Amino acid sequence: MKPIVEIFDMTTEELIQTVEIPSVYVDQLAALMGWTTPEDSCFVYDLLPHQIRTIEEWTRTTFNGGNRIIQIVCLE
Repeated sequence: MKPIVEIFDMTTEELIQTVEIPSVYVDQLAALMGWTTPEDSCFVYDLLPHQIRTIEEWTRTTFNGGNRIIQIVCLE
């Protein structure tokens, strides 16, 4: 599993940025997202503010702006 944060412009829905979450955080990510089965990671999820803050800490990245759609997807 390769978790990726995708950041889109809310107005144009254009992809602005992608950020890969380091593999060392996969188990913590599952807990943060509330995933209980492996299939739970197969979907695209909008991130909540507390999830965004935690992932920003893990990736040492800031997902700036209020006009953003911030989602997570896991690639195989």
